[in-house]
Amino acid sequence: MQRLYWRQAHVSRVVHVLVAVIAAGALFAAERFQQVRVEPDFEIKRAAAQRMERGMELLRNHRVRRVAPVDAALDPTGSGMIGVASSSTTTNAGSLAAKRTTANPNWAAAMIDLLRRAGVEPGDAVAIGVSGSFPALNLAAYVAVEEMGLEAVAISSAGASSFGANLPGLTWLDMERLLAAAEITRTRSVAASLGGTRDQALGMQDRGRRQLRAAIDRNDVAFIDVDTEQTSIDQRMELYDTRAEGRRFAAYINVGGSLVSIGPKSVKRLYRAGVNLRPHPRGTHIDSVMMRFLNDTIPVINLSKVVPLAESYGLPVEPESAPRVGEGAVFEKRTHDRRLVGALVVGLLAASFALLRLDWGARLVELGGGGGSKLERMV
Repeated sequence: MQRLYWRQAHVSRVVHVLVAVIAAGALFAAERFQQVRVEPDFEIKRAAAQRMERGMELLRNHRVRRVAPVDAALDPTGSGMIGVASSSTTTNAGSLAAKRTTANPNWAAAMIDLLRRAGVEPGDAVAIGVSGSFPALNLAAYVAVEEMGLEAVAISSAGASSFGANLPGLTWLDMERLLAAAEITRTRSVAASLGGTRDQALGMQDRGRRQLRAAIDRNDVAFIDVDTEQTSIDQRMELYDTRAEGRRFAAYINVGGSLVSIGPKSVKRLYRAGVNLRPHPRGTHIDSVMMRFLNDTIPVINLSKVVPLAESYGLPVEPESAPRVGEGAVFEKRTHDRRLVGALVVGLLAASFALLRLDWGARLVELGGGGGSKLERMV
């Protein structure tokens, strides 16, 4: 004798609502009970950020006592790493939003991550090209390479864009010296140019050019005196090769948008912020220090396009209060618990099948006083 089974001809609205409530509950549970995942190199990242914080404090105190007060309107966190809008040594316009975003000691941790992504290992040598435009990022790079036990060869441009290290009495070269004297960092530039247009600060008044040259001299740094950008690129590469003493650099770190380091704007926009492993096909016709390294298959860490790079590491954009060491996705991330999500998906599928395909939904409705639905025969 054939047995007959009965189910509702149409699933009631109540059952659909019940399934939706269960699905919403599963989604809430998956979001509510996430795991905190500690990112690799947590301890070294924290140590680098702490050292950068000490460096920022040193530079801020020196600035306030010896050079100029901190403008709270420009530098709401009081970091001391934000320069003025314009000065005699300002090379070109800069982004205040980008400069404010870099005033965060946790950039040193992000730099550790970028060095790892570039494949750099302790004991390697790295080349660094900086200007005065992003002194906080310069400090982050120096701290990170030293925390990782790397050997660095740095070359600077003394000038700075708006809101960078553009106080004539406190250039990036002065900051380097102060940091080294306090034994916060030991890396110092082996040579420096004036920076700015054609790496000669063209267009700057003579007073500003003299002040930049004086900064190079008082910090006992070799002067890159060139007539053309091409000559500057050649001299920088010769300096890197000489200082490397036969070793192959594991990476080149570019901080900012120096023309000789990364190229003109038409080329800069071709490269991503962070790690670049090969030349862009549409940028190979423009020479630069970065292009030389990429052509030699040496990774380039490009610290430009600061705001999107900060967002990728969970660092605040234009923070209104001083960020604390250890904050940001570069240290730890909240992620979904895969086992919990899997269990929730299985449970949701089982509940949906039972309520929509079997008669469980109809029985629940009947128990709740919602009976009277028409049943159809199942075979």
